[in-house]
Amino acid sequence: MSLAEIIVVDADASSRSSLSLFALCNRIAASSASNTSICINLIDPPTLYEATVSSCEKPRALDCSGVEYVEIIEAALCFMTHDTSRFELKWSRKHSALTLMERAEFAMKFCTIQFQVRDGSDKWCALLHQVAVQQEKNTKVINDKSNRIIDLEKLLGDKEALVETALIAKQSTEDRLIQGFCAVLNAKKDEIRRLQHEVEQAQRYDVATVSKKKPVIKNRRKASGAKLKRKKEETESDEKSDEHTDLDDEGDNRMRMKRDAVSAYSQLPSHLKSESMHISSADDLLSSMDDLIKHEEKVDEETQRGDTNMMKFEPVTTVSNQEKAKPTKKIQAGEEANQSARVEEAMDSEEEEILDMLS
Repeated sequence: MSLAEIIVVDADASSRSSLSLFALCNRIAASSASNTSICINLIDPPTLYEATVSSCEKPRALDCSGVEYVEIIEAALCFMTHDTSRFELKWSRKHSALTLMERAEFAMKFCTIQFQVRDGSDKWCALLHQVAVQQEKNTKVINDKSNRIIDLEKLLGDKEALVETALIAKQSTEDRLIQGFCAVLNAKKDEIRRLQHEVEQAQRYDVATVSKKKPVIKNRRKASGAKLKRKKEETESDEKSDEHTDLDDEGDNRMRMKRDAVSAYSQLPSHLKSESMHISSADDLLSSMDDLIKHEEKVDEETQRGDTNMMKFEPVTTVSNQEKAKPTKKIQAGEEANQSARVEEAMDSEEEEILDMLS
């Protein structure tokens, strides 16, 4: 235990006055757990007093155990901050007695400790030695805590520097990734622009080809009975073979048109190639996506209007005229369907490329 200063009331004075004493409590090795003792050194300068308090000395009027009785006295004398509000200490030099009074409506005596005067120098030396040892321990603890605080502050500074470095590296990585993404997106937009230009050229080429190919209508006499049925079957077989031939020709024409479109795109003037807007930020990316979605909706509406207009035709009255108009209408419908399918296929491929790039 360390030396503690206690404030007591002078019981010998006629008026109420306070005194400052110093107490030092030390535990005494006990023979059993139920028998606890402490040695109390009380300094009233220049006199040294000593007393021993044991658990067996507990007054019968108290409702606590002997061990608790010793602990309460030790706390009251060595840790005044804990029990200041519970006890009032009265010191009498004449009787060398320290009385603990409980604070209540009526002052109640808890106990009285009887001290003996110790005048020998060896007692003073022992007491001062204990004080010096305790002071050295306290100084060591304080130094250890100070060093620990310094180490923690240094560690905290290193941690803050590391976090700042990590944040800077993270920001630079994000900027680099965004720049790379914008570069890829700009390249894709250029490719989409080239494909749109290729589709427009293919549509113009198909329209010019259909206008040049006009079906030749021959005058035929009406056939009746088995001849009419056989002619119908021959006409259907010819139409099927014509459809297969048209699909093969369409594949060859598509390959040839792609080659022509690639060569035509390479010969485009610079003002057409620069029409694709380059993206350098997240706002440009969102505006570009909105423009692309609006363009797709416009193309779908035009395609739907074109399909609706193709299906609206006036029926003819005679069987011969209807049969004569079938090849021409089927050729035109097939060519228009192929054109719309190519447009939809190009737009779907564009959407897939953009979605893959965003994922």
